[in-house]
Amino acid sequence: MLRRAMAGPSAATDSARSLRAAVLRLRNAVDGALVGQRRAKDALLLAVLARQHAYLEGPPGCGKTALAEALASACDARLAAIRFHRDVRDTDLLGDALIHRERLERGERIRRDLHPGPLLRAEIAVLDDLPRAPGEALGTLLRVLSDRVALGKTLPLETAIATAPPFDAPEGYADPLEPSQLDRFAIQVRVKGLVDSAAWTHSRTLIDRAAAPPAPFQASHGIRAAERRMLQAQAAALAIPPDVREAWLRAVARLAALARDAGGALLSDRSFACAAVPLLRAHALLRGADAVAPRDVRVMRFMVGRRVPERVLEWLDVVIDEVVAEAEGDEAQDAGAEGAPDEDMEVEQGGSPDGERRIEERREEPGREEGGEAREERSDESAEVDELLRALRGRLDRGRVEREEDPGGSPRSLQPMRRFDEILDADPVEVQLLVEGRLLGMPRTLRREKPIRGGALVVLRDISASMAGPYARWAGAVVAGLVHAGARRRMKVGYIEFNHEAHALRVGESMLHRQYREVLAAAGVAQARGRTNYEAPLRKALEALREHRGVNRHIVMLTDGVPVLGDPVVSRERALAAELGVRIHTVFLGKGDCPKVLDSISLETDGMRFLARLDPAGRIHVAERHTRREAA
Repeated sequence: MLRRAMAGPSAATDSARSLRAAVLRLRNAVDGALVGQRRAKDALLLAVLARQHAYLEGPPGCGKTALAEALASACDARLAAIRFHRDVRDTDLLGDALIHRERLERGERIRRDLHPGPLLRAEIAVLDDLPRAPGEALGTLLRVLSDRVALGKTLPLETAIATAPPFDAPEGYADPLEPSQLDRFAIQVRVKGLVDSAAWTHSRTLIDRAAAPPAPFQASHGIRAAERRMLQAQAAALAIPPDVREAWLRAVARLAALARDAGGALLSDRSFACAAVPLLRAHALLRGADAVAPRDVRVMRFMVGRRVPERVLEWLDVVIDEVVAEAEGDEAQDAGAEGAPDEDMEVEQGGSPDGERRIEERREEPGREEGGEAREERSDESAEVDELLRALRGRLDRGRVEREEDPGGSPRSLQPMRRFDEILDADPVEVQLLVEGRLLGMPRTLRREKPIRGGALVVLRDISASMAGPYARWAGAVVAGLVHAGARRRMKVGYIEFNHEAHALRVGESMLHRQYREVLAAAGVAQARGRTNYEAPLRKALEALREHRGVNRHIVMLTDGVPVLGDPVVSRERALAAELGVRIHTVFLGKGDCPKVLDSISLETDGMRFLARLDPAGRIHVAERHTRREAA
């Protein structure tokens, strides 16, 4: 019995060492496949160990797909790499239909079976360029990701890793996914290129590696499938003490409050309650811990990439550090300032060569050391901006119910086949009967339609001399919010600054474009000077919109002055806007009375009207503007 008692601790120690060795081999294999991108690597390791789905968003060429496929090889998983484009169908995911004919005594019976597709066989699925998926394939995929069941069978799928370009990328070629669709992915991380993020040490390593003789990645350097399942089982068995659960709930509550002030966010029960449990455990396992601790709340940093507004992300580390410090004491903040899930593993690997540099960069980030008073003032200003943006976004969405026939759209109805390329959507039994000459007419096929997306938005920003100080900063925030709203809807955006003249931002020869970053950069350096002229900017905006196809066209005009130059009632511009069906929304900022012409402009074009006032405390308050007749 003494020998057995002595063997117990030794066996437990050996098991712990085996787990640590497996984690270390898996991490080294992933590190060897891609230079840098520590955040993305940690995120995918968490996703695999927690059996959750991950979403990587970043520019082309930064290694998103290569990293996902290397991870699947490193953990010895059956891989399905699916590259989406407008012609992908649900059969490309689930499998092809097979027609079987059975002879009967009195005729025959035709039966349709399914040959399992890649999504039904994979343990790890890489979904490359997911936003390009057409409606039919996307709907099928999201159901499979959520249920992990298809055709009445439980799938072996453990983790799906989706890649996508930034939603506001000028080279965008697809509609960004809606928040409810993205919620299937518990892990959400934004990735930047090494050069774009100024990671010069890693960039030098990348150049050296490219100059060396090719050394293909070998899966044998990773772990076996049995070890992967062992790690997943070990993670699932880790205990989550009550203090960790309380810390997690406090962190979620504070994040929700910040997001609410900044325009709202999707913090669903599916992700922040159900998926949080396995992710907390996976975070602890990667640290080499025997139980989940409050510091594992930092896994939240890997879950919010596309769930909260960008302005909330700079406060996220502050919120998490506060919660961890409350649960563990002040030492917890110093023990894991970076919050990577492998803090303890770093010691075994000799440390990260750039660890100190990255921590110092985080300390120098804008807003990291701001006091509570400044933070509160920013929150109030953001809230007022978002009240305005919420109302305008609802109007931007109107008029988008029109649909047009599109082979990459969602199936809406059945119709006779007209072209040979529609045969992929045709009923297979009717196609078989057509081939045998036993069908009168053409087989039925799906009619696919797609909403007419896009539209155009032109922002007119008053930069006359009176538009200085708080109004200028507030107007810049409104412009940025409108650009992001237009980018999410793939609208073409125009930007005109006006005083006594109109200065339009042009990219190439076009005033309407999808170069959203150019608009954001221009809006950040506006200088107030000159007097006010309404006619010039409205004329330029309408001339550009006249050439734009579609019905979803809007102008948002931000001004604080009475027009003293040009036509003060802009009669020709009002008539042209009504003729073109362009909606003009006006926002008046100032202490005096709103010029009546702004009401006339918006009323005649079915636009919205807002009034922004500065209170004695320096905060701007926004309300929808009404005329006296409407108020009565």
